[in-house]
Amino acid sequence: MRAARHSSATRRRLARFGWLVAIWAASVLALGAFAWLLRQIMNAVGLSA
Repeated sequence: MRAARHSSATRRRLARFGWLVAIWAASVLALGAFAWLLRQIMNAVGLSA
């Protein structure tokens, strides 16, 4: 019984860590996309980045 509880807790912990990494990666990608878009807009109006 104790091993099953440990396995379940470990699985939940890994799932939470997986979500943390996924959300962090998505936020980094979103920030990169925003920065790229801002550079494109600045280049379109004649500003240099």
